Amino acid sequence: MSTLARVTSCKSLRTALVGSSRSPAHILSTCHIACTTRISQRAATIAAHYNSRRLLSVSSCLSRTAPAEAASASTLAQPVPALILKPHINFKALANPETAAAMEANIRHRNLPTSISVAAVNTLYRNVAEKTVQLDKARAERNKIAAEMKALFSGGGSGSAGQKGNNKKKVKATTPTTASTVSSNDTQELSKEDKEARRQELVERGRLLKDAIHAQESELSMLETELYDRAVLIPNSTHPRSPIGPESAAHLMRVHGVPRLNKGVRATAHPGHDNDDDPTPIPTSALAASALGGEDGLALMGNVSDYPLLDHVTLSKQLDLIDFESATAVTGSRWYYLKNEAALLELALIQFATQRAIQAGFMPVITPDVVRPEVVQACGFQPRDEASQTYWVSTVAPGSARAATAEGAQHHQHSALCLVATAEIALAGMNLNKVLEESQLPIKMAGFGRAFRAEAGSRGADVKGLYRVHQFSKVELFVLSKADHKESDRILEEMRQFQENVFDELGLCYRVLDMPTEELGASAYKKYDIEAWMPGRNSWGEISSTSNCTDYQARRLNIRYRTNKILDRPSPLDPSMSGSQSTDGEQAPTITSSSVTTSNSVPTTEFVHTLNGTAMAIPRIIVALLETYQQRDGSVKLPECLWPFMAGVKEIHGKGEADVK
Repeated sequence: MSTLARVTSCKSLRTALVGSSRSPAHILSTCHIACTTRISQRAATIAAHYNSRRLLSVSSCLSRTAPAEAASASTLAQPVPALILKPHINFKALANPETAAAMEANIRHRNLPTSISVAAVNTLYRNVAEKTVQLDKARAERNKIAAEMKALFSGGGSGSAGQKGNNKKKVKATTPTTASTVSSNDTQELSKEDKEARRQELVERGRLLKDAIHAQESELSMLETELYDRAVLIPNSTHPRSPIGPESAAHLMRVHGVPRLNKGVRATAHPGHDNDDDPTPIPTSALAASALGGEDGLALMGNVSDYPLLDHVTLSKQLDLIDFESATAVTGSRWYYLKNEAALLELALIQFATQRAIQAGFMPVITPDVVRPEVVQACGFQPRDEASQTYWVSTVAPGSARAATAEGAQHHQHSALCLVATAEIALAGMNLNKVLEESQLPIKMAGFGRAFRAEAGSRGADVKGLYRVHQFSKVELFVLSKADHKESDRILEEMRQFQENVFDELGLCYRVLDMPTEELGASAYKKYDIEAWMPGRNSWGEISSTSNCTDYQARRLNIRYRTNKILDRPSPLDPSMSGSQSTDGEQAPTITSSSVTTSNSVPTTEFVHTLNGTAMAIPRIIVALLETYQQRDGSVKLPECLWPFMAGVKEIHGKGEADVK
């Protein structure tokens, strides 16, 4: 809940807004002061922590409501639509020298900028801790002054006021003496002149302390903002068996199927070999170095076609499947229209992947394609980075008169949303700020949505046709598991096997790669890529990936589950304690469940582990299918597993020819 929402929900504000003649801004300001000290002290700091550019502090909300003297009470009661996502970074773990050294090495292995530094984060954390202690002392002193001011005049005056004071003294006399009552009794013995002098002294001390606290809060807020800005850039740890280095250091886990090769055309990447029976990882760089030339070499690497194999762009033109030209005129480059059997093929692939996912125990979900930027960032992406691949959505039209105003700029800053690059983001956000039960885990979801990627800076053959486009349909797998590395690693292997089963059914030639450190996203602990052999591209092309993100995303999205934590001590009910020897050598009494009530575990919450994987990225699968299943006459056969979803189409022919059903 936003800070303003918490303030406006208090009883004092609801009461004040009904029938009040004062301005709404004055009422809101008064209620803000009247709310709990914790809220008022931390509002600006929380807002500045992780996504300060997104949030509105209480002070800015007050300044916005001040000119609106005639605003209705119902309008003021509406909370500002802001999302506070404060990451739960384990700073104490980072402060451990061994952990810090391991994370610094991890940052180097991922080839990340030197500005990402665990040492700098630890220094900031120590500074924040010291400033927090100083601020707490100043606040305690302020509270002490306030208590003394209250005690100074609590028993003064005459008449009814004096009588009330006497009554209070009588009540206090029946209770144990405390420091506050002693102080109150001492101040009652002062003369009126002494009380006034003391009051002036306390007021001056309070004024100076107020200024000091304000300065300390501002300094602490800036330090905390810098701390979290730096801390969120630290990536997840890496699996100890993941390869270290660039993409060429990836380990080949296995190759399934036999590649189709063009006669006389040397492969741009070695197709590898079918090592289904030999799971020993092989560096892909070694395969590239062993590529053979000539017809004999091609025969050893794969199945050489006796007719030219076309790329999917040429095939789609001949078969009237994809219209790139019209999409370029309507939207721009790297957009497309799917037509005829290609449109059916997309729908069939979505149905096929979703059906297989349901059979494997995944819950089907259709996700929103637009999310808040805070959720994007919490999943390990950087939507506000200058090199971001994120599309932004705003109701302020670029170039409009409103866009040039401060109001328009503020609207874009605080209200703009993001188009998701993957349904993983929306599926992760589905459990935002939730506490689950351990019995619910693992939660397995298969989400369908559109993916939008700017793909800035990509060039060459990778952008040809459907291979790298700005929008595509995708079925994404997402799992929440217990916070146990063995458990989440086991689920990762299950997800990889599911992906392989899907591609087996489609009859694709593919290989599985264990990806190295420089290819891991910020959230990934371990990642597999699956690449299909695409004859028209004459090389491998990525069609799927799956990652274990451990608790990286859950700590930023605050997704927990209730569990019992085992304590590092022997349980009183431990069988080894039953009938044990006492210190004097005599038999100790047997401990039974009826004689003790303590337990060796305590209820607690843990952050879940999250895993994600691509079940079906439609355009690239269409590329692989068209190029793999093309026939001598230019037609394309479809794998049998898709027939039930293709409205009776089993082969794709050029228009005007009879379809073979």
